[in-house]
Amino acid sequence: MSFTDQEKIAIVSLIIEMANADKQIAYEEMITINLICRRLEIDHNSFVVGHGLKCEHAIEVLKGMDDDKKIQLAKLLVEIIDSDQKVTESELALLNHACKAIGIDELL
Repeated sequence: MSFTDQEKIAIVSLIIEMANADKQIAYEEMITINLICRRLEIDHNSFVVGHGLKCEHAIEVLKGMDDDKKIQLAKLLVEIIDSDQKVTESELALLNHACKAIGIDELL
């Protein structure tokens, strides 16, 4: 499955937001972000743009994806949450918000 450049930028925004949901990005979360970026072939420029993109704008972009991509996105977000072996209320709140706003909750 291949994401568009715009989707990749939006995904970067959302995974960084998820890693920082508890106000600190753990080392394991940084590694996971790096691995996700490599897997999705997100280049440095897309990463930089995504890092600066507001989360709500990213969600608007990601709403337009097909169902398979939305499910893949949910898995990426859970991968970030699980990476540091600490699940926080703020991470779950962001996951719930993103899934509802993007329409992932209707697919699960």
